[in-house]
Amino acid sequence: MLVDRQISAARMIRRSRTTVIVLGVIAGAAVAALLIHLLLGLLSLDIAVAKTSTEDREAAQALTQLFETQHPRVRIRTIFEPDRLGASAALDKGETQLALVRSDAAPKDGQTLVILRRDAVVFVAPGGSPVDSVAKLRGSTVGLLDGRKLDPLLLDLILTHFGVPPSSVHRRILTIDQLTEAARSRQIGSVFVVAPVGSALWLPLFTALRKGSGAAKLFEVDEAAAIAKEHPVLDTIDVPKGAFLGSLPAPGDDITTLSVSHRLVARGAMPDWLAGEITREVLTGKPRLVALDDDLAGIEAPDTDDKVQALPIHPGATAYLTGNQPSLSDQAQNAAYWVGLMISALASLGAAGIGLYRRFRPLQPPTRVMRLLEIWLSVSSADPVELDHLEREADALAAETIRMEAHRRTESVEIRLVALLVAHVREAVQRRRRHVAQRMT
Repeated sequence: MLVDRQISAARMIRRSRTTVIVLGVIAGAAVAALLIHLLLGLLSLDIAVAKTSTEDREAAQALTQLFETQHPRVRIRTIFEPDRLGASAALDKGETQLALVRSDAAPKDGQTLVILRRDAVVFVAPGGSPVDSVAKLRGSTVGLLDGRKLDPLLLDLILTHFGVPPSSVHRRILTIDQLTEAARSRQIGSVFVVAPVGSALWLPLFTALRKGSGAAKLFEVDEAAAIAKEHPVLDTIDVPKGAFLGSLPAPGDDITTLSVSHRLVARGAMPDWLAGEITREVLTGKPRLVALDDDLAGIEAPDTDDKVQALPIHPGATAYLTGNQPSLSDQAQNAAYWVGLMISALASLGAAGIGLYRRFRPLQPPTRVMRLLEIWLSVSSADPVELDHLEREADALAAETIRMEAHRRTESVEIRLVALLVAHVREAVQRRRRHVAQRMT
């Protein structure tokens, strides 16, 4: 009976231990869910920006302020690169998740979220210059604005299209302040300008040229549509009369010229839900962004029908723009489903591992069984004092076996043998005591 009670106690302990484990798993899952919620709320994103571009620096600052206001727990950190090529390279290397890039220097791994603005590509000739078209640039000197490393490459592309050898056109890097003297001394035949239509650059540029040589004249890039078709990273833009801010209306008539776009791009590995949320925030926050930076008045959504491989649209942005982005509740349900699936898989693997371990682990030598057998055989020749000692040792071995079973560190066959031997030991001890008592009487 005592052995049966001991076995029942061991089983109760095992059931209690299982209950504790189940409760622990549930509590662990709840803690994990809480941690996931908190970590997702503390999202940090790095954005690569060209240090030499005032427009890009201001745009990045406006985006940072927007997210600080709308999403206080989303932190955007600006990473300054030497130029726009460096910003694209940083994204390709995985050093940042976002970047502000120009379309003619787009990263290989970059995918468009939003178009921030479009720059018009024009030539501005000082008063008295004979240059009034791209074809007449041969043998002349073109002024390039300081700090714009992509402009010489774009100039070479345009010259090549018109059959003008790039080597036949001289270049001179100038600041706005140096344009007046360059125009006065006829050092340049034109200035190559790539800037937003509404940029504050135009007024000081036209003013500097007018001081040096009188009224400047502007001419667009002819055959812009053909160039854009040949080089899909470029596009065309319609510039209305007088769109460029200056002392005189410029251009003097409506023109269509070449353009480049400035884009907020993300790595292709960015989750679709995150890319879609960033796209939504920028597009819906346009009024606030424009109030922070006038150059962002041209923010627009990318054309989802545009299949240009050099400038792909992120699938998350496409999902938002086409109305196929899942709601936050759907995303939460999907996340809960996958988390539950992973927990279930881990639990199954753990159970399988434990089962294999129990099946193939080395069995401990049944020393308790052997000792009880020795005790049983020793009872027949023991005196009364030895009988008490052997009985206590048998009880201790039974208790030890039950504890080991409760911790699952013994085999079920061993506990059955122990129970059987303990019963035989008790019967043998009682018989021996009766025999000793009869001899003494």
